[in-house]
Amino acid sequence: MKIYLDDWREPPPGYVLVKTVNDLKEIVRKFGPRIELLDLDNYLEEYSRFGGNGIDFVRWLEEAVYTGEVELNPDVKIVSHSSDPYMREEIEEVGRRIKAYLRSRR
Repeated sequence: MKIYLDDWREPPPGYVLVKTVNDLKEIVRKFGPRIELLDLDNYLEEYSRFGGNGIDFVRWLEEAVYTGEVELNPDVKIVSHSSDPYMREEIEEVGRRIKAYLRSRR
């Protein structure tokens, strides 16, 4: 399963479009082990009132994985397509920490 978090862009073929962080949290809780890719935007404009932005999601995900609230596929890829290079790097840095933690548990 490939997930695309964005408020206005259309996802590439084969991706599931999610517009709010709250909806994405529910999907990750339910399908975490089946998710192979999380492709996150940061700024979600009017949708940010429903759980925040991409950075808020990935920080929540980091804590949720560490505490065992969420189980993720250890091979999940976490990337960002944000047009803001600083936020894109921040999201991907948290993603790298999550991946390192998942690999350490194998």
